[in-house]
Amino acid sequence: MKLPLFFCIVLLPALTVKGQDNFVEPNLKFDFVSRHLWRGMRNNTSPAIQPTIELNIKKFYTGFWASYSLGTENVQEIDVFVGYRYKNIDIAIYDYYNPIDTIGWESDFWVFRNSKTRHTLDAIVTVSRTEKFPFDLLLSTMFYGYDRDEISNKNLYSTYFELQYQILNSNSGNLLVHLGGTPFKSYYAKRAAIVNTGITMKKDIKLSSNFSIPTKASLIFNPYSNQIFLLAAFTIG
Repeated sequence: MKLPLFFCIVLLPALTVKGQDNFVEPNLKFDFVSRHLWRGMRNNTSPAIQPTIELNIKKFYTGFWASYSLGTENVQEIDVFVGYRYKNIDIAIYDYYNPIDTIGWESDFWVFRNSKTRHTLDAIVTVSRTEKFPFDLLLSTMFYGYDRDEISNKNLYSTYFELQYQILNSNSGNLLVHLGGTPFKSYYAKRAAIVNTGITMKKDIKLSSNFSIPTKASLIFNPYSNQIFLLAAFTIG
């Protein structure tokens, strides 16, 4: 499977198209987090900086996301993504790449053979809340790469679902609760389980009449691993 060629074909139109009003919209932002948490799991224990580069082309978008640990554990991640938005529905494919230097991994970014790659492809569908449907829904399935059973070495097709509900929306901030899980043995758990529950407070901190910083704090509990986390984050961009 020529994955590098696939992503080149997808990204090339975005990189070569000439900028036109209301056609190509670039976006750059930086998230600063107290630790890298993902779907109820801790990826590192140190603060991290997470830059995003995104190009929006009408209803399509593509870009890169990364997470760089600021501590000594040197856990890094670089993701490539492509997607399509239609009304409140978002369909995307993410390529997760995790070179974990502290365990001596010597993988090559360009190794895409399913049995050896450190890449994982994840298909994600997101449905955003509307006035008639007050929930945010997310469903994802990993379908290629570094998502294999330890014994059989076959792909697990790890699947994750999440439901989020906004319980407060005011000038003081937004308050949301979420519930996430996996329906069978997967990357997230060795059986069907709820792996991600929590409550999040979001608030824009106004620094001047023209500038504010989005912030959030989350209390997250993973019932499967019996772990609890407190996350703080802010965004520039």
